[in-house]
Amino acid sequence: MKVQEAILKAVKRLAKAGVSEATIDCEQMMSAALGWSRLDLIARGGEDLPAGRKKEFDRMVARREKREPIQYVTGSVTFCGLKLDIDRRALVPRPETEMLVEAVLAEKCDHPGRMLDACTGSGAVALAVKKSCRQLEVTASDVSREALLLARQNAARLELDVQLVQGDLFEPFGKPFHFITVNPPYVTEGELAGLQPEVREWEPRRALVSGADGMDILRRIPENAARLLWPGGLIAVELAPGQARAVADSFERTRAFDSIRVLQDFQGLDRVISARRWKSS
Repeated sequence: MKVQEAILKAVKRLAKAGVSEATIDCEQMMSAALGWSRLDLIARGGEDLPAGRKKEFDRMVARREKREPIQYVTGSVTFCGLKLDIDRRALVPRPETEMLVEAVLAEKCDHPGRMLDACTGSGAVALAVKKSCRQLEVTASDVSREALLLARQNAARLELDVQLVQGDLFEPFGKPFHFITVNPPYVTEGELAGLQPEVREWEPRRALVSGADGMDILRRIPENAARLLWPGGLIAVELAPGQARAVADSFERTRAFDSIRVLQDFQGLDRVISARRWKSS
């Protein structure tokens, strides 16, 4: 069987299973199976598909047919230009989450300082910041030991020095940070059932759901961040669009922050709250 023939056959299977981007996914899986680039697929699609590589491709197609996320199937995801290992131990990093990295990089981080990335999952945000700001001392934390093992795997492969700490949000820390980023679970109990199978059935529930209104962890962030940020320090928190106003109000009520901003994602939706610790505090 030719490479392109195998792809076309797989596309029909995935389309029948309800996969929305079947062609793109099949090309990604074939690239992974063969170790080829997308250009190789175009130029060499008429070549015979080796039996061993066909078996590997078929295994991946069968997994994707069950609506397992394409990133888990191929074992990798690109985030801020970094190729990360990814599997069921952590949430798949979304493009919107790159806004947390951008919020830090927009600051003057060309001098020594300390950063905490809480709810780090695969380590995506912490590693992306460390890659651009080598002088920062970056710590990443997560309540999940399994997620931290994946983050450690990514840090080792990318040769980036990030300290990894297991713990619930900010609880393990006492020494202040200049930057804090958080991508907490913020899906509501009721929303979970309506999410795509790739999310609902495969991604870790603990990294998605945070109580009846999705705010259980978000409510804890402003007050606790106030004690952990240096005066003038910046915090950036990802959330669902409908939660932005309530979280911004929570930061206001602490009377410890100014420059509280709601940042919109590429769809124009409220996605990140950033705030700065009062310098006079």
